Amino acid sequence: MQYSADKWPILGHDWAVDLLTTAFNGGRTRHAYLLTGPVSIGKTTFARAMAMAFNCTAEKDRPCGVCRACTLIEKGGHPDITLIEADRVGGTMKIDQIREMQHILALRPYEARYRVAILRRFHEANAAAQNALLKTLEEPPASVKLILTANDASLLLPTIRSRCQPLPLKPLKIDMVKDALEKFWDASAEQADLLAHLSGGRIGWAIRAVQDDSTLALREESIDLLEALISSPRRVRFEQAEALAKDKDKLYEVLHLWQAYWRDMFLLVNGNSAWMSNIDRQSFMAELKTKFPPETFQRALTATRRTMNYIARNVNTRLAVETMLLDYPFIKGRLM
Repeated sequence: MQYSADKWPILGHDWAVDLLTTAFNGGRTRHAYLLTGPVSIGKTTFARAMAMAFNCTAEKDRPCGVCRACTLIEKGGHPDITLIEADRVGGTMKIDQIREMQHILALRPYEARYRVAILRRFHEANAAAQNALLKTLEEPPASVKLILTANDASLLLPTIRSRCQPLPLKPLKIDMVKDALEKFWDASAEQADLLAHLSGGRIGWAIRAVQDDSTLALREESIDLLEALISSPRRVRFEQAEALAKDKDKLYEVLHLWQAYWRDMFLLVNGNSAWMSNIDRQSFMAELKTKFPPETFQRALTATRRTMNYIARNVNTRLAVETMLLDYPFIKGRLM
């Protein structure tokens, strides 16, 4: 039984694939792993690839991707793979879900080597659910592997983090995303270049943008709103905060897009425009740069990141967004 790093169905994240391949070949895998990184970076895809590696039946070049176990896992239909998540993005994973999972994990695998539980967006688990998982993390059955995913490890209890092997995933290089979109998703060179930059290295977002026009439409709508808010008074900002807070599923993606925008502004004012992701907004951003000191954009970036963390912890969403918008720059009259 031999595992091969170049057989993993993963784009990028070579260091993590190499680390796991070495662990598999040496028989030193851990019982629990924590995959962290930005939204749509590929954490769930990576978790499924790990489940394939744990249960692949090929004699060599595991995970093979073609055996019965690999095929069923890839399609999401393997009886020994359990996916646990909140009922929606921005929802709450509850203790009853963890207890139900524990009941399943107590059973012997139906046909695989291991029962694998993928706990997706575990930062959405409430404290009771996280504490309930501790028993499984502390006394895991020999035939069980746990894979947790989260946007940020700091959103989990320290006792959870300390019992998992951390795998912090980073955005991919823009050129890697561009090449993948052209090669595997038939994007034109121009489309691939734009989407790769807009994605900021988030391959999952880039793939969705190629396949579904609504992804790019949401991005356009979100950036248009942000640029309009810069010249909007408090009353309008509070109205928008109320509207945004009503759709928590959508809000987190909007905030991620705004975070990338303010990051770009910070790069622009520091002479690093080559690293910007919002390349189609550079004219507006160049004008905006002349109206405020650099610390203005750092403050907006910090406020957005703080709000994303607050929302992940289920604080008052409307209040968090209102406070964030008050930290955004304001100028009378629209630019350009």
